[in-house]
Amino acid sequence: MVRNAALLYLVQMTSYLFPLLILPYLSRVLSQEKFGLIGFSQMFLFYFTILTDYGFNLTATREVAVERGKPGRVNEIFGAVMVAKGLLVALGWAILWVVVAATPKLRPDAPLYFWSYLGVVGNWLFPLFLYQGLERMDQVVKRDIAAKLLALLLIFGLVRGDDQYLLAAVAQPAAALLCGLLVLGRVKGLGVSWAWPQWEAVRDQLRRGWVPFLGLVAVSGASVSNVVVLGLIATPVEVAVFSGAQRIIIALRTLVAPVSTALYPYASQKASEGEAASRAFVRRYVWMLAAPFILCGALLLVGSPLLLPWFLGEKYRESVPLLQIMAMIPALLSIVQVYSTYYMLACGYDKEWRKITLAVAVFNLTLMCLLLHGMRGAFAIAWTSLGTEALAALLYWMFYRRQSRIVLTREGVN
Repeated sequence: MVRNAALLYLVQMTSYLFPLLILPYLSRVLSQEKFGLIGFSQMFLFYFTILTDYGFNLTATREVAVERGKPGRVNEIFGAVMVAKGLLVALGWAILWVVVAATPKLRPDAPLYFWSYLGVVGNWLFPLFLYQGLERMDQVVKRDIAAKLLALLLIFGLVRGDDQYLLAAVAQPAAALLCGLLVLGRVKGLGVSWAWPQWEAVRDQLRRGWVPFLGLVAVSGASVSNVVVLGLIATPVEVAVFSGAQRIIIALRTLVAPVSTALYPYASQKASEGEAASRAFVRRYVWMLAAPFILCGALLLVGSPLLLPWFLGEKYRESVPLLQIMAMIPALLSIVQVYSTYYMLACGYDKEWRKITLAVAVFNLTLMCLLLHGMRGAFAIAWTSLGTEALAALLYWMFYRRQSRIVLTREGVN
């Protein structure tokens, strides 16, 4: 489990280490307008990444892990999930065309959005659920790093100013597509073969992934929507100021995901042993997972005035207070993951989980609308992001505490 989590971390860290290496370069060679436009397009396209991921990285990973001793069953899961994701990619492409064509502010930069969709296609072709479920992440690390290194070299070698901004934006999605193709080509080496699935199997995978997908939409979709709204109502320069801080927060947020994915099957196994085992698991891992991100948040709060201008350049000094506002978001997300994923979803509290995620999404929209009327757009979005994550952590924790007392009371009575 530790080895698998470490390999997932390596893949995930390179996914944000390479952009963090590129970020200070692009912030200096590109104008704030083009830099902000690239930041907006990346967040806008993340909608479609969420759609394509659906809930498969949780549900299909768990299925493959359980059934990996049955090659025929693994083949069936692989085929059904890949077809389901392909349908979602096609749906996303159609939605993208309609939205860009219908939105005057997006239409002039249509090539940027359409070429950037290569990253969504690459995400589809990368069967992370399969490698994770089979615990063979070592098979993908080298190919993943090679593709990202190619993107890095292209940007450093060819991007010199605003004239090459489209190349700067597309290099990373193109690397994701190349990585997906390379990793998909190694599937046969795992003993997995392609077989066209029955429609019932595809439908079942979509049904199983629905609840985790709603969680992705409620948690990640809310934060993405905040940035998209900012991009639609503010200037690219305003978006650039916000993006300077947000990309660092996103990098830290994403480091939560590998541990969450790696531990979820184990958390589900503990939940199957009873709520006592699940509670013990949560108590053991909540602060272990949150502590590193709390320390990172404290470092950002204190060190941002020095670190951010050094990292991005003096023209992004306005991003410092935004980074300080959002500094604790990754720590709050790690707490959310423990109580929502490891406890509520693992123990089968799907209905209650949906109620909380819906409440958080409504709160996010309401708070954003209120703050946008009273303060500068970038600051309104920063405070909305922090408030939403804090509310989510509080509500999931409150459910865990309340349910734990109920269970303990029943056990005491029995």
